[in-house]
Amino acid sequence: MAAKPPGSRLKSYTPQGIVSAPPNERKHILRRFWFPAVILLALAAGGLTGIIAAYQLNYSQAASEVAALATYRPSVVTRIYADDGQTVIGEFALEKRIPLKYEEIPANMKNAILAVEDARFYDHIGIDPIRIVGATWKNLTSDKVEGGSTLTQQLAKNLFLTREQTLKRKMNEWLLALQIERYYTKNQIMELYANHIFLGANAYGVEAGAETYFGKQAKDLTLEEAALLAGVPKAPSEYSPTANPVRAKERRDLILDLMAKTGFANQSDVDAAKAKPIQLADSAYYQAPQALSPAFDYPVEYIRQDLEDKYTTRVAQTGLAVYSTINVAAQKKAYEVVRSGLRRYDKGHGGWRSSYEAIPTAANNGVPTTQELASFKYPDWYRNDYLPGRYLRGLVMKVDQGKDEATVRFGNYTATVTAADTGWGKRAPRTEFKPGYLAEFEIKEVDKKAHHLKVELVQVPAVQGAMMTLNAKTGEIITMIGGYDFLTNKFNNAFQAYRQTGSAFKPFIYTAAIEWGMTPDTTVSGAAISINGWQPHNYDGSTSCGDLPLKTALAHSMNIPAVHLLQTVGIQTGAQMVRRFGIKVPMAPYLPSALGATEVPLDQMVSAYSTFPNKGVRVEPHMVRRVLDRDGAVMEEWEKTTYKVVSEYVALTMVSMMRGVVQGGTASSAQVLGVPLAGKTGTVNDHTDVWFLGYTPTYVTGVWMGYPGRKKPLGNEMTGAAGALPYFIEFMKDFLKDKPKEDFLKAPTMPEDMKEMYKQRQRELQLERAQMTADEGDTKNETDTKTDANTITSPRLEDTTLPPAPKSDAPSEPRINTETPKSKEPAAPAATPAQTRPREAEPAKKKGKKGDDGPPG
Repeated sequence: MAAKPPGSRLKSYTPQGIVSAPPNERKHILRRFWFPAVILLALAAGGLTGIIAAYQLNYSQAASEVAALATYRPSVVTRIYADDGQTVIGEFALEKRIPLKYEEIPANMKNAILAVEDARFYDHIGIDPIRIVGATWKNLTSDKVEGGSTLTQQLAKNLFLTREQTLKRKMNEWLLALQIERYYTKNQIMELYANHIFLGANAYGVEAGAETYFGKQAKDLTLEEAALLAGVPKAPSEYSPTANPVRAKERRDLILDLMAKTGFANQSDVDAAKAKPIQLADSAYYQAPQALSPAFDYPVEYIRQDLEDKYTTRVAQTGLAVYSTINVAAQKKAYEVVRSGLRRYDKGHGGWRSSYEAIPTAANNGVPTTQELASFKYPDWYRNDYLPGRYLRGLVMKVDQGKDEATVRFGNYTATVTAADTGWGKRAPRTEFKPGYLAEFEIKEVDKKAHHLKVELVQVPAVQGAMMTLNAKTGEIITMIGGYDFLTNKFNNAFQAYRQTGSAFKPFIYTAAIEWGMTPDTTVSGAAISINGWQPHNYDGSTSCGDLPLKTALAHSMNIPAVHLLQTVGIQTGAQMVRRFGIKVPMAPYLPSALGATEVPLDQMVSAYSTFPNKGVRVEPHMVRRVLDRDGAVMEEWEKTTYKVVSEYVALTMVSMMRGVVQGGTASSAQVLGVPLAGKTGTVNDHTDVWFLGYTPTYVTGVWMGYPGRKKPLGNEMTGAAGALPYFIEFMKDFLKDKPKEDFLKAPTMPEDMKEMYKQRQRELQLERAQMTADEGDTKNETDTKTDANTITSPRLEDTTLPPAPKSDAPSEPRINTETPKSKEPAAPAATPAQTRPREAEPAKKKGKKGDDGPPG
């Protein structure tokens, strides 16, 4: 037995003592302490590694990204509401997503997701080693490839990573999954996943997927429907039930089996669910248009453009709540009235054109392939309201020459069109149609079980029309129709079409005359006018008429008196009045402007007419009351903006005169409505455009009809009364039926300052007539030629333009003279003809209060 080294010889284990110890004893000491030293070094290294790892976990980029999920705001749907604040009339979004809280996700949806993605979701920390080992073993021992990713890893990949198959990407996925589990609870992770997954058809999240594919909310999904949705995210293009129904059903049934295997559903329920075929809503097959009904297409697009102009596209399409002024019932009625009126006109004037739109094709012969025909989608098919009486575009799929019939597809519905179904065109399908044609049909009968329609061919009108209704007191746009069909022509004729207005422009000139000092009973000349070769005529072709009171000339829309009025008050005075009414297009500085030569869109005309029933005040029109962001904070709220255009006396005097248009003038057929109305018809030269603008004490409705983009006559019998007024009557009959009957206010007595102005104008007119008589006599003697005494001539058109009105820095009531004439005696006749002498367009004004006479600029 070896002797032990003496332990007492080393007095201390100091470094100096160890070094000075004998070699044998020093080796013994080192052997005794090496293991504890290694342990201490390992602990120190592990601690340092832990500190570094903790720092990385808390302050790495992955940690920052995951922490930011707490404030992550995915894109959601922007909704537009009608004037009731509840009815949704339109939606648009960059990503269609309707977020749900965890508690709102139905149990069968959660169970389906867990069964297919991660049955052990609540038992791991973001990475599941057991699942990884199992997936690896299956991949090595079988031909099937199975992934080991957890639901948390799937979320990390969808939110932060690409789908590349690399080790680096997988390591990042693990790291992110661990971070997600550190920051969020299991329920929060499930909520994020269920709201973020892509399900095809621009649907993100289970709620949007349920609406898109089944036309219902997620809470109403059946077991088989939940399983179908849970299977789509793996490969939406491959497992979409619309693109590949066979593969979609196979995956649905697989998920149902997994639910039974993992205990998330009982076997009997699973067997019953697997036996059911896939039943999708018709809306699943087509991308949704913005508006939820064709009637709302134009206003929804107008609002979308307005929001994007103000807030950019990303903001406008990320979850705003927009409360509009559009009335649902009135808008639908206006839509029906305009479309039926245009079809009625087209049938009576255009004849059958056999004009159809062909779908695009890559084939060299211009005939679409079978695949192109089967995959074509028309947006209007999405709306899923196949009802008798509706007009809908259908795609001609094939033509049977022997049977003389065509097969037409309307989304998931089909129809067989024979010669008896070609309507008033009475065409033979074998010669009328070709595969790939899009034609319009009226639905007569609907067989929902067989998905079959009985239809009748109709013709899309070549003519266009527009209608708009405005609340004169609030400026709210109640209805707006911009054309026959938004999906085929997005040009908005209510706002974008600048058209000559014809006699609908005359009330602005008459308003200037009333403010100038005339009254409804003032006589206006009907003498012929000839200026530089231009000679206006009345509707009946006459170039002159007898002198008429203003109210009669306006009621019967006489052209010659209107030109005389503009000549009397001055072109500049007329142009200023037009600007004050809110017409943004400057009136052309020549006399034909009195007859509507200026091109103005319908919305500006309707807004201008709202001045009359509102006592001379124009309220700025608007279609949006309020805009809220996704959190409910107010981004925009309408503030009433008004413009004092004319005095109450002038406005209500014009109302009384324009009532004469309805009571016995060109719009007398409107009396059938049985309510107090006023308005004005308008017919453009050669009958290219027809107008009617009418109003009650509260509502103003304007109608325009004409051919788009070109001046094409509508027909000699087409006037404002014959062409546009019927739309107004048909719409207002329904619109006013549930509204209280209102009467117009009577005009107050003429203000004293206007009475003085009126006397002054009367003297001026008498002087002008006397001067004209004298001048005509002198001209006759000098030239020894006989001139028609009823013809007024002028050597230069520009002589009739008046100088600018005197400017005043102080505000004053527009066009109201507050200065008494200095003398009541008539001045001596001017040396130059009164017809061409400069005339003060606006009397000098005293300082005083004045309302804004128009928008700036």
